[in-house]
Amino acid sequence: MSIRRAAASALSASAAIIVIAVTAIAVTAIAVTAYAADVRTAGKLDLPANAGVVAICTDPVVQNVLTDALRAARRSSAPDPSEIVTLTVTVNQQVLAPGVSLNQLFPGDPSMVELLKAAGAEPPPLGDTGDAPSADPYEIQARRRALSPQDPLTENFRSYQTMQQQLSGANAPTPYESIPKNELYDTIIVARASIEGSLDQLKVVAVVHSGDDPRKAKALVAEEIANAALH
Repeated sequence: MSIRRAAASALSASAAIIVIAVTAIAVTAIAVTAYAADVRTAGKLDLPANAGVVAICTDPVVQNVLTDALRAARRSSAPDPSEIVTLTVTVNQQVLAPGVSLNQLFPGDPSMVELLKAAGAEPPPLGDTGDAPSADPYEIQARRRALSPQDPLTENFRSYQTMQQQLSGANAPTPYESIPKNELYDTIIVARASIEGSLDQLKVVAVVHSGDDPRKAKALVAEEIANAALH
């Protein structure tokens, strides 16, 4: 009887260990998801001490978070209407897919590249406009043949490679075409914030990893802007 009880106790202990391990894995997964977006900032915002602030943003998610933060800090109004200033925020969202140019990521501001690198993403080459056509594989083969003639066996193999490259080129159908780009590549969110009457500007870059929700990243971006304005 005591042997049975000992075995039952051992099984219960093993089950408890398994439950703890599964719980730990779940908590770890939640923690990883919570930090799925990497945010970096540069610059500052200079808000007058007694001024009320009205947020105007091109993105509804950022707009709502900023409005709530300003209301919670009791800065959405002022005793004197003349002391109300505008916090203007522009937001740009772009999937970092092949062919995307710097101008699409940071319209008119290539200096944001360093923030993108700090957030862990690799920016497109500085001279890449995103619209340059890929080289024709048959043209490459003809140039190679003229410069260094090959024996027939090697030449046949080269022709086979060229045909495969043509079939799998930029216009060829792939099994990934039906998958949304944000499920395959990171999404870049860029925000610029400025306060009426001030020359200061806050720049924010968020890298949303593939498959994650950009709205959560936008909420983080809005929180960074609110903290910079209120503190």
